Amino acid sequence: MQEDMFAYWIWIIMVMGFANKDTFSLIQKYPDIKELYCLMCQPDCHFLTETQKKRALQNSLEKAETILETCRKKEIGILTCRDTCYPDSLRHIYSPPAVLFYKGNPAFLKNDNLLTVVGTRHPSEYSLRTARYLCHELAAANFTLVSGGALGLDTIAHQSAIEENQPTISVLGCGIDCNYPKGSQPLKEKIIRNGLLLSEYFPGIPPYGRNFPVRNRILAGISRAVLVTEASRESGCMITANLACEQGKDVFCIPPADIYDKRYGGQSALLRDGAFCVCGAEDVAHFITSPVSVPAVPPEPEPEPPAPVYDTPEFPEPETAQDSDSLSESEWELLRILQDSEKNINMLCCMTGLKFEFVAMHLLELEMLGWVVNNGHDFYKVTDKYRKHSSA
Repeated sequence: MQEDMFAYWIWIIMVMGFANKDTFSLIQKYPDIKELYCLMCQPDCHFLTETQKKRALQNSLEKAETILETCRKKEIGILTCRDTCYPDSLRHIYSPPAVLFYKGNPAFLKNDNLLTVVGTRHPSEYSLRTARYLCHELAAANFTLVSGGALGLDTIAHQSAIEENQPTISVLGCGIDCNYPKGSQPLKEKIIRNGLLLSEYFPGIPPYGRNFPVRNRILAGISRAVLVTEASRESGCMITANLACEQGKDVFCIPPADIYDKRYGGQSALLRDGAFCVCGAEDVAHFITSPVSVPAVPPEPEPEPPAPVYDTPEFPEPETAQDSDSLSESEWELLRILQDSEKNINMLCCMTGLKFEFVAMHLLELEMLGWVVNNGHDFYKVTDKYRKHSSA
């Protein structure tokens, strides 16, 4: 990709917004990115919403050049959906990211045995011990561990790969240059040396709460499968696991320490619904077809440190008025139906007359934007965001 074209790509994301489901299809329709830019600059551009037209007027190409210059100064690479290192698996997910920012080696995205590991930021002693042992086994068995760079079990996955001298990939919910989580820079530097930091967000974008469920589609999309180490029913890990299921990926779970403990409710639900129980690297290797050499003698477990107490900083949420303009009439209809009581996809199909795949697609979009939440067993309900909007 010619570097002089990067500013046009960045500008298009500035106008369309992050994770917009239409961006990828527009770029496929218009192979000349400069031509697409010129079309979007027209006041009567037919495929832009009113909000996007305002953004096109407010954001000049010079602003995009400023972001590009920041990338140069901070040695942040740019990967577009037309680059050879862009993972083929990402092209087929819902709302593929058109542009990714990175530090490290993007060639690791082409590794055969990428495995996403997700888990809570506040793990139990049992989960810390089992996840550390299993991640060491998996890394030693030549799996490339992918996680979200958060404190807790994400950090365990990355550290285990580093200690086994294997590459690891961290998909962030903020700009690559952000100090989040606080104190994570030493780990990030190790990942950059033999791995990859990846984000669809511009440098400097803070870790807003809504970024993370949106980011999870990439976590699920770039890997062959997803391993859940500890998750409650309402956790972001469940979003990643459900997205993996929708993408046709295998989902693995560490068995819960206590089936009646809510901390492991997500694992129990996933195992009940057909996820694979994992007690060792060979359980994962059995279902992934590429040759994997599982070590005959597992590494000795490390002494267990005391359970950490994490202090996660609070960040302000971004303005939410903009994304309401991008919702379709079908999505508004689903929100109106769900405002009274939670319903599953089949019920919504009957009430709207829409096909199953369209309802599922709309619900995923609404969930990523924070308008609805999956309340378990694929029952959806509106969030406070919708109630505040409807009462305004």
